[in-house]
Amino acid sequence: MPKLATPLSEAQIEEFVPKTGRYKVSDGKNLCLVIEPSGTKRWHFSFKRFGKHSTMSFGTYPAVSLSDARTQREQAIQLIKGGIDPVNQRREQILQERAVRPAAPILHISMNEHGAMIIENKNSRIILSIAQVAALKAFLSATNNQEMGE
Repeated sequence: MPKLATPLSEAQIEEFVPKTGRYKVSDGKNLCLVIEPSGTKRWHFSFKRFGKHSTMSFGTYPAVSLSDARTQREQAIQLIKGGIDPVNQRREQILQERAVRPAAPILHISMNEHGAMIIENKNSRIILSIAQVAALKAFLSATNNQEMGE
């Protein structure tokens, strides 16, 4: 008869401290919390896929709470009972979300109340003064005129 794990509590999870090696603490029904030497706590769910042992991660604690991890475990169990691989299901869902989600703009350009231009991307920000904006406009105008054959 398999050993039954005592369900974890939020208080217990908070008390787990990193050790020199990674270790697992079971919540039951193949859900465990893996504590890394760095202190990161990850939710792992173990199951059989194609007759082989497999593990999927539900995310890190506290971003994924104990109740959220248990909910995800129950959803995965239902998929497995229905003959659906939860890993492939998640991959399909991610691909569908990426296909529907519009691509993020490469650059965001705006003007502030003083007439300065702000050019930003996810890594940097450039602010052009009014004089620099005027010079940029003149350059773009001259470039457009050259391309048009004027």
